[in-house]
Amino acid sequence: MTENKILENFKRSNIFIPLIIIIISCSSLIIINYLTIKILSASRAYVNGESHYSKGQKDATRHLITYLFTNDTTQWKLFHEELSVPIGDKTARIGLVNNSDIEIIKDGFRAGRNDERDLDDIIWLFKHFHSVPFLAKAINEWEKGDQLIDQLALIGNEVHKKISANTLSPDEKEKILQQINSITYKLTINERNFSDSLGEGTRLIKTYLLFTNIFFTLIIIGSVSIYYSVMINKLRRSKQETEDKNRNLILANKELDKFVYSASHDLRSPISSLKGLIEIIKLEDDLDEIRDYLDLMHQSLDKQDQFIREIIDYSRNKRKKVTAASVSLNEIIDEIISQHFYIKGTNEIAIKKDLSVDEVQSDGLRLKIILNNLLSNAIKYSDEKKEKRYISIKTYTKGEFYKIEIEDNGIGINKEYQVKIFEMFFVTNNNKKGSGLGLYLVKEAVENLKGNITVDSKMNIGSKFIVTIPIQHECQL
Repeated sequence: MTENKILENFKRSNIFIPLIIIIISCSSLIIINYLTIKILSASRAYVNGESHYSKGQKDATRHLITYLFTNDTTQWKLFHEELSVPIGDKTARIGLVNNSDIEIIKDGFRAGRNDERDLDDIIWLFKHFHSVPFLAKAINEWEKGDQLIDQLALIGNEVHKKISANTLSPDEKEKILQQINSITYKLTINERNFSDSLGEGTRLIKTYLLFTNIFFTLIIIGSVSIYYSVMINKLRRSKQETEDKNRNLILANKELDKFVYSASHDLRSPISSLKGLIEIIKLEDDLDEIRDYLDLMHQSLDKQDQFIREIIDYSRNKRKKVTAASVSLNEIIDEIISQHFYIKGTNEIAIKKDLSVDEVQSDGLRLKIILNNLLSNAIKYSDEKKEKRYISIKTYTKGEFYKIEIEDNGIGINKEYQVKIFEMFFVTNNNKKGSGLGLYLVKEAVENLKGNITVDSKMNIGSKFIVTIPIQHECQL
């Protein structure tokens, strides 16, 4: 039972596994695409910020050179104004490195003329991905550029002092111009390297994104296909099970109709006989005749009692689930023999027991139904003409099965009837004692135990019934 439950749970879980994979894959795809878009957006913002950084530096350099040769103080102010752009970015970078207050960092980026809508993405990318190679390389170039901007600012201050003091000679101007040009050249390289690093990173991200999307898309398609296949197979199995159940219901209805018809007939027959015998007894004065009529009534009631017990067994066999427990075959057999001991002639039958197996793991109710009906038939159909009547009961194991043999030297069963004796309500022409339910119940009970039953019988010699049930039956319940 446990194995069946585990198998059933496993089958159910198989239906949900593809769904879980699809949900996880779709969620992962959404998260990855969201992060990728955010990274690409932040990278674009950095490139845009670099353009402002570069333009501010170049404009500041142009104003400084103009101021160097014209002494126009307006150019000095413009130099400071434009140089504040890369200096603002420098302040933001240092704030990010030192984990400063977020508003100080944002003020630095604002001074660097970065768009207000990009500030959160720029800060997020720096904080979470500054160690990623492409961004780390860009930040390194950024730091080198800031150092060159500091040098440019120092040169500007030196120029302003000398111009204010009117001590700047033409040779010094040429020398300062060369220094400015050198710094500008280096800054141009830094700015190009910064942009190239970000470009390389975005291309790499695009490639990873493409392969990631392909990978998860294939997983989703595969999972959907598997789920579709599982559901189709489940629907097919469900359809097949429904058709099987419908067929079983049709057979069960036919069987029930037959059962009701035969049962009502067999239940009414003894009652009609009893009524007739009672009417005869009313008119009879001879005590010996009355006793004979009473014996007939007793036989009729015995048959009625047996039939009712068989109907009860039939109902229990149909309704009760099969359960495995430790059962003593010897106790069941002794109980059945004691119940039949009152039947006339039973004490003249030698009952032999050869029980190599006693304790078995099986269903006690079904075993009682099987043994009760087989032993009852062996007693009822014993051959009174034979001097030595016997019933032999053997139990033993063979391979992975229990074997129960019940053999008698009774009247036997005609060969032409042996294929039909397990059918419901089947009785032979010379059978006046049975209802036709007993062996049907035996076969049903044996099949419930996942076993089988065979019969070998010859007229006027006897019969042997062999019941085979699995030893490991508890694993199949």
